[in-house]
Amino acid sequence: MRKVLVALVIIVVLAILSLAFIGIFGRYPDEWEWVGIVLAGLAVAMATPSIFQMFWGRACVETEFEGNARGSERSLLIFLKNPPIKSRILKVLGVKRETVQSLTAEIRISEFGSRKIIVPIRHIRLFSDDDSSDIGSNRIVLPPTYSVAASIVVAMWDNKNKRAVILGDRIRQPLLLGEGYYFAQIIIFVDGDPKEISRKFVVGKNADDLIWVKPTPDKKGSQTERV
Repeated sequence: MRKVLVALVIIVVLAILSLAFIGIFGRYPDEWEWVGIVLAGLAVAMATPSIFQMFWGRACVETEFEGNARGSERSLLIFLKNPPIKSRILKVLGVKRETVQSLTAEIRISEFGSRKIIVPIRHIRLFSDDDSSDIGSNRIVLPPTYSVAASIVVAMWDNKNKRAVILGDRIRQPLLLGEGYYFAQIIIFVDGDPKEISRKFVVGKNADDLIWVKPTPDKKGSQTERV
């Protein structure tokens, strides 16, 4: 199948080059000019997989906002994955989803109404399948997978203090959040390229009241975001 597609690409390229030659010079190419056109067509055909890879093989991090309930524990998570290429044509052309070599994230939290900043911007730890210690890391690698491969813990319920807690980083201590509506802004750096996602959440009196506020779904009913 791949050989057939490459052959079709060569034929299309040769046809375009031939028509371009006729349009410019007003005549058909002679023997040596045909050789040049054929060589140019082969060069373009050989470069085509690299061009497709450059445009359609880039890492594409998808995010999903989820609430996690395990026994009495409650937390607000963001799931991360880098899905493989799905198009059969691109697969045949040898296009593969690239691995994210460096994935980091920062978070800022403010009151939803007043926009008063409660948690100034700070690094946030990422938890991945490769982390056997379950302590998270400031920087991870994200390979292509169909399933969730990493996550971010935005807030957890503190049963002792009956509040939500924002995990600390290397220089800041954990911070407790009282009842209210909040706005979380998360900046995800995909190989150094920053992309921002955001979502409202609620902290109530009980653990079950720690929830994401779901946005209005798009026309397809999806709430998955790409960065």
